[in-house]
Amino acid sequence: MNSAARRFLTLDGTRGIAAICVMLFHFTASGLASTTLFPNAVVAVDYFFCLSGFILSFTYEQRLREGMTVGAFMTRRLVRLYPMYLLGLGLGLAAELATPSLPGEWRRLVMATAMALVFLPAFAPFAVRTGTLTIHDFMFPLNPPAWSLFFELVANWIYGIARPSTRTILVVMVLSFACFAQSVQFHIVPPGFGLGTFGGGLARALFFFLGGVLVFRLWQRVPPRLPAFSSILACLILVGLCMLPYGRATYLGSALLVPILVWASTVEPATRLEQRAYAWLGEVSYPVYALHAPLVIFLQPATVTPGTPAFSLPFVLAMAGSVVIAAFILSRLWDIPVRRALARPAERLRARLADLPPKP
Repeated sequence: MNSAARRFLTLDGTRGIAAICVMLFHFTASGLASTTLFPNAVVAVDYFFCLSGFILSFTYEQRLREGMTVGAFMTRRLVRLYPMYLLGLGLGLAAELATPSLPGEWRRLVMATAMALVFLPAFAPFAVRTGTLTIHDFMFPLNPPAWSLFFELVANWIYGIARPSTRTILVVMVLSFACFAQSVQFHIVPPGFGLGTFGGGLARALFFFLGGVLVFRLWQRVPPRLPAFSSILACLILVGLCMLPYGRATYLGSALLVPILVWASTVEPATRLEQRAYAWLGEVSYPVYALHAPLVIFLQPATVTPGTPAFSLPFVLAMAGSVVIAAFILSRLWDIPVRRALARPAERLRARLADLPPKP
C-alpha cells in the first residue's frame, strides 16, 4: 500500500494514550494532587521515539533511497513539529512571566527564549519551579517536554544523513543502550530533560528511534498476525507499563518491551468505533504533549508546601480533560492550518538555499 494512504490507527491510539499518561504524571507528580498517577510514564517517551522511527521509516525510507535530500526530509519534519512547539513555547513564556519561578533571571530568560525559537536548548538555563520541585538545568525551561522533540529532530537528521543498514543500526543500538543504561543507573530519573544528562538523552533517543526503524524492517518481513482484540490489548499493556512503580530496573525492563509493543500495535482495530477513537487520540496526542507543561508552571504558586496537594484529584483530572479538549480544538484551528500554510513556502526556501552557489 502507498505510504501516503496507509494509516496505522492502533499506533495513533497508543500514542494518544501515551501523551495523556505523560500529562497526568506531570500534573500529579508536581504536587498538584496527593496521588501520583502513572509513575512509570517516562516509558511513554521511549514509545514516542520508537513509534516515530517506525512511521518515518514507513513514510520516507524508500524516498530517501530514491534520492530525497536530507534538506527536504528535515524541512518536512520541522513543518510537522514547529507550529505546535511554537505555541507551547509561547504558553510557557506567558506562564513564566505571570508567575516567575525566580525573579531576577531575566537575561537568562531572554537567552532561553531566543534559543528555543530556533529549536535549540538553553545552554545557560535558569531555575524553574514545576510544582514543589525546582529544576536548575532544564534544556527547555519554558516547556520542559520539548527536550524530546529536540532529540527527535537530531535522530531524524542522523537517520536522514546516514541511511543506515540494519547491521549498522544494531551496532549503534548496542552502543546507545550501553550509554543510556549507564545514565539511568547514575541518575534519579531517565536522562534527557536536563543538560547534565545530554549525552544519555541522545543515546536514549537514538536507541529507541533506531529501534523503531528496525521494527519497520521486521514488520515488512513479518507483520503481526494477532487476534482482533489485539489493538485494545496493546493499549492496555501500554497503560499497564505506565502504571508500574518507577524504579531503575523496572523502567529499563519495561522500556525494552517498547519495540515489541510498537510491532504488535501495527495491527488494525477491529471495529469502526475503535477506528474513530484511535484516530481522535492520534490527533490530540502531539498537542497534549506539547501544551500541557506550561500549565504546571502557571499553577506552581499554589504548590508552595511540599506534601500538601494544591488541588483535589478530581479537579486535576478535570483539568487534564480540559487540556485534551483544548488540544483537539487547537489541532483544528492552529496546527493543521499553519502546517498547510508553511509547507510550500518552507519547501521553496529550502530549494533556494540548496541552489545557492558555494562561497569562494
